[in-house]
Amino acid sequence: MPMPYSALLEPVNNFLHCPTPKQWLEEAKQPASLSILLVDHANAEWKAAATASKLLLKYAGTNQPVIQQEIKALLAPYEFIIFRAGRWSVPVFMDWFFPLGANNADEKQHGTASATLSLMQRCKFDPDLLAELSKQLSAHSYNAEPQASTLSAKAESRKQGQLSDFQAALIEKMRLLIKEELHHFEQVFSIMHQFGIGYQNLPAGGYAKGLMSQVRHFEPQALADKLIVGAYIEARSCERFAMLAPFLPATIGQFYISLLRSEARHYQDYLSLANMIIDEKELQQRLSITGQHEAELISQQDDVFRFHSGIPLN
Repeated sequence: MPMPYSALLEPVNNFLHCPTPKQWLEEAKQPASLSILLVDHANAEWKAAATASKLLLKYAGTNQPVIQQEIKALLAPYEFIIFRAGRWSVPVFMDWFFPLGANNADEKQHGTASATLSLMQRCKFDPDLLAELSKQLSAHSYNAEPQASTLSAKAESRKQGQLSDFQAALIEKMRLLIKEELHHFEQVFSIMHQFGIGYQNLPAGGYAKGLMSQVRHFEPQALADKLIVGAYIEARSCERFAMLAPFLPATIGQFYISLLRSEARHYQDYLSLANMIIDEKELQQRLSITGQHEAELISQQDDVFRFHSGIPLN
């Protein structure tokens, strides 16, 4: 690993309580594991964006309709791809976005459908499907009204005293994280296309659920714990990208190296947010508890192989 990445990974490795087990890496290196790795990686990017969106909306977006609208519009195209995995067709697309028919749809529905088509083009969907969808949508014109960005809404809300310092920081950091994770989702999708790997529904492993079992049930401690869980997931992702890169096809390895900097920043962003709502002593206590549990999850035997799973049973 080149020195810049070694320096970047040092705090990540120090943060984690143990390295990825060699048995997991041996399984991940097998050519037969590539499809599972990439599909689950795409899912992980989506889940990271969705989780960050929920945190933003619950803890800072309750009285921010512009933020709510922006997040909803941002996620909508990806939701079609995720929730209709493997069943993409012109009829499914039209029914999803125009349940009452395209002629009866409003500008927002047409705008979301067009944004989804653009996403599918970036993700290298079947050219024949894209051409037919483009033909269907071109029969309808619309003029979407410009909307204020979340950052503009944040600045205005601060002037009115509607947001605390923590809420403003949460919006700023989660907004960037959401967009980056969704972009990574697109990149994984395109790489899957290059290697002839189809996206499909893949049941999740127990890693994230296991970490969330440590979250307390009262605020603001519950929020702090969710942020700490987010930090460990991002840090583990960063560590595994670095471990996997030398053993995967060059295109994927280079892509994984390119992700290291953003993933390292994401875990630090989560930690800085957690430290805004609990003091340093409590933060260190919770980091120790969650970190030990995270290490147990990836060091124990696991009956499924996933990007964040433990030691494969076989």
